Amino acid sequence: MPLLMSFRRWWAVIFFAILTLPTIGLVAPDAPAPLRTVLEPEAHWWEEAAKRLDPFINNAFGFRGAVLAAHRSYMRFMGDTQGDLALKGENGSLFLKDEHALEQSLGQLVRPEAVSGFVAFAERMNAYMKARGGRFVVLIPPNGHTTNFENLPAYARRLKTSPTEYDLVAQQMKAAGLTFVDMRPILAEAKKVGPVHWRYDTHWNQRGMLLGFNAAMAAAGRPDLAVKAEDALGPAEPRLTGDLLRATGARVPNPPDVQFPPKGPMVPPKEQTLIPGLFKPVAPHDPFVPYAVDTGHPGPRIMVIGDSFSQGSWRGLGISAASAYSWQHHRYCRFDMESVERFKPDILIYAPTERAMPCKGEPENWPKAAADAGKAG
Repeated sequence: MPLLMSFRRWWAVIFFAILTLPTIGLVAPDAPAPLRTVLEPEAHWWEEAAKRLDPFINNAFGFRGAVLAAHRSYMRFMGDTQGDLALKGENGSLFLKDEHALEQSLGQLVRPEAVSGFVAFAERMNAYMKARGGRFVVLIPPNGHTTNFENLPAYARRLKTSPTEYDLVAQQMKAAGLTFVDMRPILAEAKKVGPVHWRYDTHWNQRGMLLGFNAAMAAAGRPDLAVKAEDALGPAEPRLTGDLLRATGARVPNPPDVQFPPKGPMVPPKEQTLIPGLFKPVAPHDPFVPYAVDTGHPGPRIMVIGDSFSQGSWRGLGISAASAYSWQHHRYCRFDMESVERFKPDILIYAPTERAMPCKGEPENWPKAAADAGKAG
């Protein structure tokens, strides 16, 4: 009898096609999906594959957008719109459940070694900039869980303890004599007259963005570069979207979120003179493409090493304040240091959001120039 009878051959073809779908999905067009939070496996992933490789696989499998969309549809059908992506708080507020952000903001996750490593990294960068006559500023945009703490579920608020990692960083930065901007009291004061962080999104709103930029300029010794709210923000209006709404498939709550349309210096100019040859090429689908702009007017050379909290929101502000303005992703302390050396900033701002604060990898994998500056200092 033949190994594969005629009626079984079609089943073999179908079975083989199903097995190849994940591979095809890596290159085939896909449905929109949330940004990938892990772009590459950690170093030596084969030593602890379950810990170091799984996060990358969870961000890079074939037909990721379609699978996540199907999962959201299924969860809505089951009556649960949250899944594993968001935590529902008071008044319909949503909070990220990923990256241990909740535990970090509550003080339930405190990593003293990670905090000390981050401060040591900041000391190296400060020594590098000081040796070149520049200013180094560290500014940490808080998690939504920290800024909108009152909207967390009641059980979570009861778990709050101290010190948190943010507390430890603030203490150690001060003890080391580093220029550090603690955004928590600044945002808390501003909240008395209006929201500073979206309720259905992981990011701060336009008021928070502006407050952060102005605080960074003041810390760098250039308060004259701060921008007034009336010059940069329009009147409050409803916001009917948010990354956590999109990620969970939840409907727009009532009331919706609030936004302040940017205007004036907060809106990047349409015509920009990009500085070529500054950065190494990034992957085609990398959401964090670095940029550098020659503004053509007087001002300091400003570089921001941050993430989505500053990527686009500070572009207009930076261009209006600097003679040259640049931004790149921090890569958890593993950014492109050679671009910093080529750009030669007068002001270097390191601004990872709270949950992305800890450096990844060993110190020898951090920017070489920073390590050299630490030795020299």
